[in-house]
Amino acid sequence: PSHHLPTKPGLAMNPGTALVVVTGCCFGAFMRAATGFGGSTLFVLIWSLCGQFQVAPDLDSALLMVLLGTVFEMTTSPILFAAIGRQALKFWRSQSLLFVGSIPGTVLGLYLLMQSTESMEILDTTKIVLNAIFYIVAMYRLTIELGLDTEIPEPPEQTDKEVSRKLCWEFLVVGCVTGFLNGLIGLPGPPMMVYTATAVGAGRISAKTCFVLTQSFFLVTTLMRFASLTSQEAQEMCVQHWQLAAVIPIPSLLALWFGWREGKRFNTKALLRSVLVLLLISSLMGLGLLEASLLGIAALAAALVWLPLLLVRRFLAAPKEPTKFVSEGGKDAEPCPATCAGDSDAKPGLGDDNGDLAAVV
Repeated sequence: PSHHLPTKPGLAMNPGTALVVVTGCCFGAFMRAATGFGGSTLFVLIWSLCGQFQVAPDLDSALLMVLLGTVFEMTTSPILFAAIGRQALKFWRSQSLLFVGSIPGTVLGLYLLMQSTESMEILDTTKIVLNAIFYIVAMYRLTIELGLDTEIPEPPEQTDKEVSRKLCWEFLVVGCVTGFLNGLIGLPGPPMMVYTATAVGAGRISAKTCFVLTQSFFLVTTLMRFASLTSQEAQEMCVQHWQLAAVIPIPSLLALWFGWREGKRFNTKALLRSVLVLLLISSLMGLGLLEASLLGIAALAAALVWLPLLLVRRFLAAPKEPTKFVSEGGKDAEPCPATCAGDSDAKPGLGDDNGDLAAVV
């Protein structure tokens, strides 16, 4: 609708809209730095909730939300990549497998998107089915994780050559699925969340390696998303709302630094649970909760019933023996060191080779 677009470029910025943008950036950047996920999810969640209650103007513009979300990602993704740059270079084989897998997936997703422009029902149905799958996976994995009373030990550190050889086909498939969803509906995060929760929880890969790979991969998807916003309408929107875009970098970088520092307190189990909660929130949004759809409301009601029952079950459950992983040599892996216990100053699993985020900023 025409009322979404101001009649004059450079229209005065509304303080309420600016506050919503800054709030979304702060929460999104903090969670992205602390866990590696959830930046765009929380930004869109806060934007959409405030739009539902009409707390400020322009919050009903989907294009403006996408543009400002892209500015937010272009601010945070390069900084996070620079902070883990030295580690990222060490895992070039594994990253290459993800990128190679994402190419056919992205092409297929874009092709189906173009084919479905005349029939949006197909695209909407696809989104609902995919988010229903993510919702079920998140509920199932949270049920398992919250039912465990023991710390999850880190698997032995492996080189890039070992990881890429052992998880070659997994990386290709995950890259393909992620690229497909990025091309089809611009949603690369949930497949990575599912894989991270599954692989790290099973001890097949360390949290350190997953964090490095996801930040490198998300940088590429962010650049692809930025390159796709070349329409005349998008360019006009950028000119008209440049002031809103200008308020994003500083609070985002401050929240990014704070999230990076606080993320050092996260052990592996807390990291997995945070990722799964973000996946659950993302799937509820995809099921239409913010639009008050019947499916979204039903999914939320099921989650609200399930959570208290799970907490009661956890409270009544007897303590369990510590979980053990078996290394390749046949011996039990040692319990997770101080990094997993939250007593180390290192980012969860990033060791001493991670970059200094404050120095990068």
